[in-house]
Amino acid sequence: MDGSLSLSLDEAALEVMEALELLQQRREQLEQHLRQGWLSLAQARYSLGCHRVSSLQYGATMVPRVRVCHRQDPEGRPHFEEVPGTGEDPEDPDPQQGGGDGLRQRRGAPEKGETPSRPPSDPLGWFGVLVPPCLRQAQGSFQKGVTLAVEVAELQATMEAAAARYRQLLRQKRHLDGDSRDSQSSTGTPGDSKDTEGDTATSVTA
Repeated sequence: MDGSLSLSLDEAALEVMEALELLQQRREQLEQHLRQGWLSLAQARYSLGCHRVSSLQYGATMVPRVRVCHRQDPEGRPHFEEVPGTGEDPEDPDPQQGGGDGLRQRRGAPEKGETPSRPPSDPLGWFGVLVPPCLRQAQGSFQKGVTLAVEVAELQATMEAAAARYRQLLRQKRHLDGDSRDSQSSTGTPGDSKDTEGDTATSVTA
């Protein structure tokens, strides 16, 4: 029992370390893509002018091109998934007003006979027909950043679940070790007292 528990504890520790290492790698990649995206956006504003790349060019109705689907497995562990948005979905309302949990949920498949919605238009069209390459590079960097952000959230949940499993196994092992020490000390006490009495009697006789 103790051997199998120790093996499970080692496997849980290895799982935590692997998840932590992968999580750190994805965080560094996310930081790199976001940094590159902001740099490319600054270059686009410099080449086109601040008035050409600003919130004044935003579309009247914004439609999300990407949504994040959140679900929980039977064990209560959260999972995150990136799904494409639909061209007819308006922007999600404020989660504080809508009573939601702040996560964008995926809509189901269209009903039979329903016309499938067209994909959202490219937001680069807001800034003109011919946009500089640096603006497209900024868009690509931020798109990769969204994908990595979802992956980071998934890895964070995986690492926390593995760490919780490790702590549970460690508590079980410490409990078993404590019971084993108590049983050894309780069985060893009478023998020690007899040996002590024997040594005392021998010394008196001598």
